[in-house]
Amino acid sequence: MSVGFAEIAAYLLAAALALILCRIFFKPLKGILVLILNSVLGGIALYIFNWIFAPFGFAIGLNIVTAAVCGMFGLPGLVLLILLKLLFGI
Repeated sequence: MSVGFAEIAAYLLAAALALILCRIFFKPLKGILVLILNSVLGGIALYIFNWIFAPFGFAIGLNIVTAAVCGMFGLPGLVLLILLKLLFGI
C-alpha cells in the first residue's frame, strides 16, 4: 500500500490546522485560569488578613470582587482595599 503525496499533504495540513486552533483557543483559557488562581490566592490573603485584624475590629469583606482585586494587584491591591475601608468605611 503506497501513500501518495496528496495524502501526506492532507495529514500535514490537518496537523498544522490543529496546532493553530489549539494556540487560538488555549491561550485565552490559560489567562482565565491564571486569573482564577490569582483570585483564589487573593481570597486566601484576605482571609489571613481578616484572621489577624478582626479581633481589633478591622476586617475587609471577603467576596469575589475583593478577592479579585487582591489577586490581580497583589499587595498593592490589599493596600488599596485597606485604604478604601479607612476612607469610606466600606
